[in-house]
Amino acid sequence: MMRRMRERLIEFLRGAGPPRRTAAAFALGVFLSFSPFLGLQILLGMGAAIAFRLSRAVVFAGLCTNLPWFMLPWYTLSTAAGALMLQAPVASDISGSLSRLFDLPLTGPAFWTQALDIASPFLWSFLFGSTAGALVIGVVSYVVTHRYLASVCRVSEASGT
Repeated sequence: MMRRMRERLIEFLRGAGPPRRTAAAFALGVFLSFSPFLGLQILLGMGAAIAFRLSRAVVFAGLCTNLPWFMLPWYTLSTAAGALMLQAPVASDISGSLSRLFDLPLTGPAFWTQALDIASPFLWSFLFGSTAGALVIGVVSYVVTHRYLASVCRVSEASGT
């Protein structure tokens, strides 16, 4: 059964295009998945796949790499890294501001005004940090995927599958 699944995967990957294009499609999806473009990843990924004639299925597979339980730690750490790289000032009483924020009713305008005041200094850190991190993860995923696909194609050609 595992052999049959492997053969089907190799068949699919061969149909997706040469290893370079398939790895590029996957890396694009991974980059967008970890990018700051929350809510636009699928639209951007499918648009880029159509524009560059990449496999939409492979781009979509890359888009599925940033799972919900990775998102909070990823965006927190990448925003902190962005703030460090940009030397953005961080308020010394941020925990107090957050606790006062959650004392307010969620549906009231005061909550959203204070939330915006707390979050606005982190906008550039968020954009820079998550974009830089997504670029690194995208490049790494391209290299790893390309090497894997090239080796799988060589092995499958040698074995005649």
